[in-house]
Amino acid sequence: MTMIAGLGFTAPWLLLGLLGLPLLWILLRAVPPAPKKQIFPAVTLLLGLSDKDSQSDRTPWWLSLLRLLAVAAAILGFAGPVLNPTRDTAGSGPLVLVLDGSWAGATNWQETGKQISSRLEEAGRANRPVALLQLTAPKALQFQAAATWQQQLPGLLPRPWQPSADQIDAATAHLAASDQRFDSLWFSDGLAYAGQQDLTEALSSHGAVTVISSGLPILGLLPPVAKDGALEISLLRSAPGGPTLGAQSVEVLARGRDPGGTHRTLTQVTAQFEPGATSTSLQLALPAELRARIERFELPDQRSAGAVALSDDSLRRREVALISSGAPDEGLALLSSLHYL
Repeated sequence: MTMIAGLGFTAPWLLLGLLGLPLLWILLRAVPPAPKKQIFPAVTLLLGLSDKDSQSDRTPWWLSLLRLLAVAAAILGFAGPVLNPTRDTAGSGPLVLVLDGSWAGATNWQETGKQISSRLEEAGRANRPVALLQLTAPKALQFQAAATWQQQLPGLLPRPWQPSADQIDAATAHLAASDQRFDSLWFSDGLAYAGQQDLTEALSSHGAVTVISSGLPILGLLPPVAKDGALEISLLRSAPGGPTLGAQSVEVLARGRDPGGTHRTLTQVTAQFEPGATSTSLQLALPAELRARIERFELPDQRSAGAVALSDDSLRRREVALISSGAPDEGLALLSSLHYL
């Protein structure tokens, strides 16, 4: 990229067209040759008539100037101007974008997509070939133009699981199959998992590695468990605390269908993380009828698979009846201790 007074150009060779503007000015201001005079007898019939519309023999200077400015603006536009481009992050050579692409990054996926788009724009201005490697769905490295990946970016979605050992081995094999040098930008979801160190070493063997992470805590909701006649709900968070993550309150919603069949929030509770704690739990006591309607628990501010816990029949308290056919009389059967329990 060429820099001129703080303004960068992705196609600076197009600026050579500005040198042709003086020639264009001369052509626009050139006086056409004088017309040849030829006497025509019938013209005498037009003597004495005046023409209200007059036409200049040359283009007005202000109109020529406007036309030249329009051409100059078109040349500058096609040259790809960029105001104060960041030359230190553009780099050169091939670039690999590595994404965890797991459930932990689903909540901030839109922000991650904007960062990826920004990096692709920088790579495009620097004419760097780019390859993308999503660890939850690893594929062979394909270096393409940044504009090509920009078109495929809307279809890039996180997966509801973390990278498994087999997927990490597959990603490492794809990296080992490439014999060229490249830099790596790793968009991390913020969770640690097995195989990260091996993958880091594989990326470092090809070039510089830069890890990008939001640093925000990641919350997870464990499946509810029936305990002592109540529901025990457990939550986890990725960061134990610190100056910005001491005590933390998290809302938990119990969703299900009301008697009319409408899906709604049946109850809402608050879980409290103590300073320095990475886990917490709470007890939720509900009437049997309301408890049987709960279908799922979820964290309203977290949109990921880890922020949803589905309930099943093990959480419901069902009424059970035992009927004994030993008594011949129906009235005696209804009075039997084995009839109802």
